[in-house]
Amino acid sequence: MKKTNKLILIGCGKRGSGHLNSMKKFNRLPDIFCDFNPKSLEELEKYYKKSDYFLELDSLRRSMKDSEEYFAVVAVDAKNNYQVTKELLDMGINVLMEKPPGLSSYEAEDLIKTSSKNNLKCYIGFDRRFNPYVTKSKEIIQDYGEIFNIQAEFNKDINEWIGHRAFDDNLLDKMVLESPIHSIDLMNYLSNSIIKNINAYSRRVASKYRTSFSAIIEYANGNIGTINSSYLSSGRMERYSIHSEKCSIYLDGINSGKVFYNSKIFDLEIDTKYTSTELQMKNLLESIYEGCEFKGAVIEDSMNIFKITEKMFENTLS
Repeated sequence: MKKTNKLILIGCGKRGSGHLNSMKKFNRLPDIFCDFNPKSLEELEKYYKKSDYFLELDSLRRSMKDSEEYFAVVAVDAKNNYQVTKELLDMGINVLMEKPPGLSSYEAEDLIKTSSKNNLKCYIGFDRRFNPYVTKSKEIIQDYGEIFNIQAEFNKDINEWIGHRAFDDNLLDKMVLESPIHSIDLMNYLSNSIIKNINAYSRRVASKYRTSFSAIIEYANGNIGTINSSYLSSGRMERYSIHSEKCSIYLDGINSGKVFYNSKIFDLEIDTKYTSTELQMKNLLESIYEGCEFKGAVIEDSMNIFKITEKMFENTLS
């Protein structure tokens, strides 16, 4: 007998609200909300009366039925991503987890083993892969030769996060795993190759936490990727340069882009109204309810990320 699919949102704060709004764009609502803060659930219960609500994972576990298959979007505090995802996988629930997928390669390896052992899907919300400017760039550049060089940069200000309940000292000292991890994943994804060699460094500048991260990566297909991140920037800044043999594309934001081809410059134009998060959710919902392939990141993809970030932590300059 075919099982009934049940959609769960774990974590109903700012992160979770973004995913909820994306679900609503495609006429889906969570069958189950779970949050460890009663106030978060009280607000939701006013508007979504047909859903079930849980304050803890144990209560959710006890409610599960063999006739149902469960899919959870995990949007808890970043420091808790690994532990909550691990528990859900052990409960028999498929997961799309927010980044980071743990704070070490050990945690990522554990999620790989747990999902494999239980024959479950474990996806990561690296939504830049769905960014319409990125997908348009891939479409354009594949006609002009192989990508041979990618430069990625993501800067923020660590002082905005010091003292925030979601960020403990361990995460604050590894903030490349917060937003810049998107850039590392995108660089690996566009390179479409295994890593051959890594030179990577970090440094604690004007803070007891690491605030500077850099790496140059050689891929087996000959591509070179570079990633730079400052966590003392006075504002958020994200940008990419993608170079093939006959064409270069520059992405800023990522909400704009320019194509350099044949000594001419063109604005990159997209034909969708949806954001990266919305397009990722659209694909996730199609995979759950229509059996389509999910085209985003899987937990196994995180291992190449940790090869780079752990080399940064290993080579922390004084």
